Amino acid sequence: MGDLSVTLIDVGWGDSIFIEHNDDNGNAYYGLVDSNDSKEIKSTRIFIERLFKYRRQDLRKPLFDFALLSHPHDDHSKGLEGILRRFGTQRFWHSKSDRLGPSAPLIRFCERDDRVGQYDALNSGKFPDPMGDVRFEILWPHYNQISSDENNNSVVLALRYKDVSVLLTGDAEEDVWYDIADKIPGDTVFFKVPHHGSRNGSLNHTDLPTWLLDCPTTARLGISCLYRKDYKHPHDAVLNSFSSRGYEFFRTDEHYHVTFTTNGVDDHSVKYSHT
Repeated sequence: MGDLSVTLIDVGWGDSIFIEHNDDNGNAYYGLVDSNDSKEIKSTRIFIERLFKYRRQDLRKPLFDFALLSHPHDDHSKGLEGILRRFGTQRFWHSKSDRLGPSAPLIRFCERDDRVGQYDALNSGKFPDPMGDVRFEILWPHYNQISSDENNNSVVLALRYKDVSVLLTGDAEEDVWYDIADKIPGDTVFFKVPHHGSRNGSLNHTDLPTWLLDCPTTARLGISCLYRKDYKHPHDAVLNSFSSRGYEFFRTDEHYHVTFTTNGVDDHSVKYSHT
């Protein structure tokens, strides 16, 4: 039986999510959402290279069936060009943003470099081709909708594998969840907590939950974060909301790389390491 794995790579302050799918015929597919690698710190690249070295697998070119930039803030975007140069991708998707027009360095790189195949901005009216047995649904943004707040331009992506869904949320905040919370799939088994567990990613201005009431309490929650007192990510009020509602949650600053795996039917697990 095949499986789908989603790993929140421990990248410190930022996001990088490695996706692996093995279909029922033994074919392997790979995806990546975001990377904050820099010249000094290459957490995404090191994770991928060590994974394939450990498995004694060659890194095929292009490695990725798709790569996605959820939105163009540095803690999600600054490492992507380097990752695409190193590994390549058949498809590159990105959020709709005034910062990602034709003159943007990352878009110009995609235009001229043969290590990137097709590239496109996503919205809820588009239906990307499946990755093996994994189908994609774009919950946000809507067609031609661009916010002045880049967090609210984040692509909210549902990965559907057989009978279950995984939701990846970028840094989408309160305004987004008012619009799409009731569209969270009822079969969601893993939910990437938006905006590193910040208050504005999960609660409204009066500390009432936004998406929590629509996400199944059986779903595991993953937080990509590095706790900082100045930003309060993740925020105590958010963590208390998770605990009071019985959610099981994992955070990269405490659990290192967090990997959720499902067979798409009845077997779901989370693995992590404290070292």
